[in-house]
Amino acid sequence: MTVLELLDELEEMINNASKLPLTGKVMVDAGEILEMAQDIRLSLPDDVQQAQWVKEEKEKILAEAKSEYEKIITEAKKQADIMVEKDVITQRAVEVSKDIRRRADKYSQDMTLRTYSYMDDVLSNFRGKMDEINNKYFAAMYDDVAKHMETITGKIEGDLNELRRMTDEAQNAALPEHNIEIPVNDVYSSDDEE
Repeated sequence: MTVLELLDELEEMINNASKLPLTGKVMVDAGEILEMAQDIRLSLPDDVQQAQWVKEEKEKILAEAKSEYEKIITEAKKQADIMVEKDVITQRAVEVSKDIRRRADKYSQDMTLRTYSYMDDVLSNFRGKMDEINNKYFAAMYDDVAKHMETITGKIEGDLNELRRMTDEAQNAALPEHNIEIPVNDVYSSDDEE
């Protein structure tokens, strides 16, 4: 019998015992009570051991649950940190990329303008030399050569005008906008854990 069953039997024995009038006391057989106490003592270690085992199992289960909870929280924090860091790195990479492209476009525009300016100087000097040669050597002597020189000068003048138009166009052109799209894949998925 278990301790609870023995205690129930003891309670029943007391309830069924003869009552002493006016005192609220009962008469019981001392031998039966002592025998019941002995049975309780013998049953008690098994019940205590079982209760102790239940308590230990409960504490073990709670400790395991707490450990698992802490592991999950730690892993979640790590994943959140990785995701935030990757997002910050991606944003910074886009910003740096845009800055590099902007500087490259500005450098390209500056080089184009310098090239046009140099070509303008060379062609202007050449035209001046052609006018000087025309006036000094050929104006009086070679009317035909003068006409040819005039044609060349007109061509140079046309080229200069075209070059200056291109220079103005390049100088007034807005720098191109670049849209940079960086594909972002999931950093962490539940499939990776399994």
